Amino acid sequence: MTRRLTGRLIAAATSAALALSLAAGCSTERTVDGGSGGPSGGASTVDTLNMTASAATPTFARNWNPFSPVDKKSPASGLIYEPLLRINHTQAKKPEPWLAESFAWSDGGKKLTFTLRSDVTWSDGKPFTSADVKFTFDVPAKHDNLGLAVPFEKVEAPDERTVVVTFDDVSYQKIDWFGGSAAPALIVPAHVWQDQDPSSWTNPEPVGTGPVKLETFSPQQVSFAVRDDYWNGQFKMKKINIKPFASPEAGKAMMLKGDLDWSTMSWADAEKQFVAKNPETNKYWAYSTGGAEGLDFNNAKPPLDDVHVRRALYYAIDAEKILALNKTGQQVTNPTGLSDDVWHDLIDPQFAGKKITQRVDEAKAELAASSYKLEGGVLTKDGKAYPLTIKPVVEYSNWAAWGQGLSQQWKETLGVEVKVLPTPETQVFNQIAEGDYHIAFDWMYGGNTQWASFDSNLSSENYLPVGEKANANYGRFKSAEADELLKQLYRAEDPNQTKDQGYQLQRIQADQVPYAPLFTAAWFIEVNATNWTGWPDPAAPESVPHTLLGPDTILTIRNLTPAR
Repeated sequence: MTRRLTGRLIAAATSAALALSLAAGCSTERTVDGGSGGPSGGASTVDTLNMTASAATPTFARNWNPFSPVDKKSPASGLIYEPLLRINHTQAKKPEPWLAESFAWSDGGKKLTFTLRSDVTWSDGKPFTSADVKFTFDVPAKHDNLGLAVPFEKVEAPDERTVVVTFDDVSYQKIDWFGGSAAPALIVPAHVWQDQDPSSWTNPEPVGTGPVKLETFSPQQVSFAVRDDYWNGQFKMKKINIKPFASPEAGKAMMLKGDLDWSTMSWADAEKQFVAKNPETNKYWAYSTGGAEGLDFNNAKPPLDDVHVRRALYYAIDAEKILALNKTGQQVTNPTGLSDDVWHDLIDPQFAGKKITQRVDEAKAELAASSYKLEGGVLTKDGKAYPLTIKPVVEYSNWAAWGQGLSQQWKETLGVEVKVLPTPETQVFNQIAEGDYHIAFDWMYGGNTQWASFDSNLSSENYLPVGEKANANYGRFKSAEADELLKQLYRAEDPNQTKDQGYQLQRIQADQVPYAPLFTAAWFIEVNATNWTGWPDPAAPESVPHTLLGPDTILTIRNLTPAR
C-alpha cells in the first residue's frame, strides 16, 4: 500500500510502504581482479547496489526539479539533495545536524541560527555556502505559483557559514521542517539554479551535495556514480542503480531472484514467501514510523458522537486476531497512537509497553451506558436508526482483510452490525477529509514532534464541519482541554522533553477514543543481502534502512560492505 501525503505528517514520508515492479537493465555488476566487465573466473567484488527509490511507476521521467509541481519526477532525489538537519527516527524524532554542523535558538524561540559545515562541496566541485541555503528558502516567496510554503518570516546569510531564520512567533516546534524530504527543505545550488525557472525547468543533470552523481538515465534504469569526495564519509561501492516497478508481484520476483538488493513494500506473509526461501540473506523488516495505523472515528456523525459508543467499539477489538488475517510484520500498538520503539520514555508509563487488548465486558458496559439503543444490530436513538459502515482502501489487501475481520468481531462481541464498504484509494481519502464516513482505516499520530502528532489529530483549530474538506483532524474531535495542552506544548523550548503535556494528551486519546490506534505504522523494508552486508540491526538501529528517508538512506548505504 502507499501512504497519503496530503494532510498526513510522516517523516518521510514517510511513511511509507511502497510497491516494487519489474525493472529492465542489468543485475548486480562486478569487477574481476580490479578490471571491468562480468565475472570470468577468479574472485569477484560487488561494486554496484541495486535498489528501488520511487513510488509505483513502470518507467522513470527525467525531472530532478524538487520544486516542480508535476507529479512524476525522477527517483532518488534524497541521494542528490540534502537538508540542513536529520530527523532521527529511532530516537524520539530528535533533530540532529546534517549540512548544518550546529543550530541554536534565540530571542525566545523566534530566531534560529544555523552554522554550516565547512567541508561540503557540490557534486560539480563548487563549495556549499549560506548563499545556497538562502536562495533555496527564498524560492517559494519569489515563485508563488509553485504553491510551496516556508514556516518563517525571513532568512539571512550574514556570512558564508551562517544562516539566520526569523519567525513571527515562538516556533520551537517548527524545527522538524528543516529536516524535511521535499523542497524547499532540500538545498539546491544557487549557481546552477539562479537563471532557471523552478516551475518549468526539468534539471536533467542534477548537481547536489549528496553522495552520488548522475551517470546514465533511461526510463528503465537510473545509474549513479558514487562520489569519492562526499563530505560524510567514503562508500564501499562505485555505483548505485535505481530500478522502476509496476506491480508488487514483479517486485517480489526481483527480490527473490536477486535483481534487487533493497526495496520497500508491504509484503503479506513475507516470512514464508521471502525470508524462508533463504534465511541467511533474505530479510524483511517493519520499522515503526512512530505513529499508528488504525481507525478514524467520525466524532461529528452519530452514533460516534457518543464517547461510550467509540469506547465500546474499540474495547471489543481483538487486535492480535485482526493482524493475523494479513501479516505484514507490524505489531499491535498501545492506545496512545505513539510507538514505544520511537518515542521511548516520552510515552506515559501507564501505557508504555502495553498493547491494546480485547475487553468484551467493558465494551458491553460502555455500549449500555451510551445514549443509543441496539435494535436488530443497529444503534438507534429517539426512534431513528444509525447504521454503521467501515471504509478500508480496496487496493490495500491488509486493510481489506482487517475491515472484514473487524466487522465480524463487532457482530460477535456486541451484536453491532458494521457494513464493510471497500473504497478505491482515489476516493476514500477525499471522503475522509470531507467527513463522508463513519469509520475508516487511516494513519494517525505520525508527526516528527509530539506537538505535531497531537495537533494534527486533536486540535480544534484543524476542525471543519462535515462536508468541508479538512487537512487534519479527520476525526473532527473537539476538546478545550486538548487545545490548552497543545498551546502549552507548542511554546515549550524542548518539546521532546516536555513530558507532562504529552502524557495528558495521550490520556485524552486513550480515554476519549477519538481514534482507534491498532497497529504500529511502519516502513516496510526488504533486503537481499547476498551482495551487501552491514545493514542496520533492527534490535538497535542507528538509522532506518528505508530507500526514501534522505539522511537515513545515506547512512544505511554508507555502512554497506561487499559480501565478497
